[in-house]
Amino acid sequence: MAGQEIRAFNVSTSGFSAGVVGPARSRIQGILVYATNITAFTIKNGSASGDTLLDLTLPAGWNDVFLPNDGILADNGAYVSALSGTGSVITLLLE
Repeated sequence: MAGQEIRAFNVSTSGFSAGVVGPARSRIQGILVYATNITAFTIKNGSASGDTLLDLTLPAGWNDVFLPNDGILADNGAYVSALSGTGSVITLLLE
C-alpha cells in the first residue's frame, strides 16, 4: 500500500469511551503509546464483538509498537474496546 496517506488518531484514558477510531476500513501501520503507568489496550475489528486484532500491556514511558510488514488490517474499522492507565494516550497511525 505504498503511497497511501497515514493519519494519526489519539485516544486518551481521560474520558475514554469505546469506539471505532478513524475510517470504517483501515490498516494499522503503527502505534505510539505515552504511558504514565502500566497501560493496557485492546483493538478489535469493528465492534466490541469483533475479532481481537491486538491486545497489549505496556510499561510506563514512551512505547513504539512495531507492526511488521503491512501492519494490521481492520476490515470494519479499528475499534478500541479497552484502555487502562490513568493519564495515558495511544496514537494509532492508520492508512
